[in-house]
Amino acid sequence: MVSAQMKSGLLMGFGSFMVVSGAVAAVFWPSMFFAQLRRMMILSPTSTSFGIWREVPIPMYLECFMFNITNVEDIVAGKNVPVQVEQLGPYVYREFHIKENITWNDNNTVTFYNKRTWVFQPEMSNGSLSDGITSINPIVATIAYILRHQPKAIRVTVNVFMRMFHENMFITANVSSWLFDGIQDPVLDITKRFPDFPINIPFDRFGWFYERNNSREFDGIFLMNTGASDFSQLGNLEKWKYSNMTVFRDECGEVRGSTGELWAPEIGQPEVTIFAPDICTYMVLPDSGPVRVQGIDGVEYAANDSLFDNGHNYPNKECYCDVVRDDDCLPPGALNVSACRYGAPAFVSQPHFYNMHPHYPAKIRGLKPTDDMNFKLSLEMYTGMPLQVSAQLQINLLVRHVGGMAINNQFADPDVLVPMFWFRQEVIMDDHFSRLARFALNLRSGMPYGFYAFTVIGIVLLIAGIAILIRKLLRSPEEPILTNQPDDIQ
Repeated sequence: MVSAQMKSGLLMGFGSFMVVSGAVAAVFWPSMFFAQLRRMMILSPTSTSFGIWREVPIPMYLECFMFNITNVEDIVAGKNVPVQVEQLGPYVYREFHIKENITWNDNNTVTFYNKRTWVFQPEMSNGSLSDGITSINPIVATIAYILRHQPKAIRVTVNVFMRMFHENMFITANVSSWLFDGIQDPVLDITKRFPDFPINIPFDRFGWFYERNNSREFDGIFLMNTGASDFSQLGNLEKWKYSNMTVFRDECGEVRGSTGELWAPEIGQPEVTIFAPDICTYMVLPDSGPVRVQGIDGVEYAANDSLFDNGHNYPNKECYCDVVRDDDCLPPGALNVSACRYGAPAFVSQPHFYNMHPHYPAKIRGLKPTDDMNFKLSLEMYTGMPLQVSAQLQINLLVRHVGGMAINNQFADPDVLVPMFWFRQEVIMDDHFSRLARFALNLRSGMPYGFYAFTVIGIVLLIAGIAILIRKLLRSPEEPILTNQPDDIQ
């Protein structure tokens, strides 16, 4: 039969152990959780994050909305009318990302290509890829824009040459050709035969995503931080196309920000930075408040009027224009990416000129900007997990009158930014990953309560052990507490 002294000793021993262990674990659990999370997220061939980063398992979709110009006849007839557009679509594609040619470097960086694949989803689309879209001929607009500073004799000659193949500056093609298949233009074919011609378009057709589907090299090669030496730098780019600078000058040309798949947990960060190879620069999204997605609390980051500003309202963004600001520096809200797109007069804005200076939207009819067209990203801050992404941008062509090039000067207004199409790239965390996220977050917040309970049980055992010991002493005050002493002391 177990003696009272042994019961007391066991209870106090286990109780003390549970009190100390529970209290220490409760105090250090946040650090333990973060350390484990760090081991899982630091990018390496064996990390948990590697498989998700290498091939994004969450369904992604690209929605393309085309702008069809509906009053071409009036414009060609020389009537003083604004450009009238109608939106068609969306034309929806399932999008797949996979990293290839992955090379692990000694300086805690990784080099890789990002191959993207698109598959048309007719059941999710509003329209067919055979739908006809009438808009500006990008080849005509590009040639005119590139030659705008050339001698007039050259411009007149090129205008006559283009008139041999095109009656006007408009072209009609189906959606498939505008996006992935490309539009064949005899002018482009002929210019390629003259290496001294001041146009360097490395494609035999024009299409917004021409030669991009299933291409490994199109997006360029990336050098990214794995987070091993500095966890806060996880997923941040250090170089793109072997350089830490892009086509823009000063800080606007710096390669910085995340590609969007990996984010280090940073509670309370006021903004996030995303690098977008499509526009050769980064975008800064400020904190716009809390959000809840699939039962998970996070923070939403959304674009404001600083996006695509070029120094009009935010002086630090003046580097998106040349040092000498000229007519190429448009009012705020449109980013000139012509240097990023082989000299084409391409400008990027938010859909339907959302958040843009009213100068250019006033020249277009049919645009209907709404708040849900804003560029947004939601993150769970304890794990850095993306909850929802709604990346939305619009591609526009600047059509500006160029002396001697009548084929390009058919708008009554001499300076029009024409919307061509806009796209929405959406990623929403699915049920599987939301369950995993909730489990991890519940584990993070719930474990301390378990440690508290462990500590309380230890206190109860400790008190019980002390109570047994005191009761024993009160019942036998003359007996020594320790009864296992030797009978005789020599």
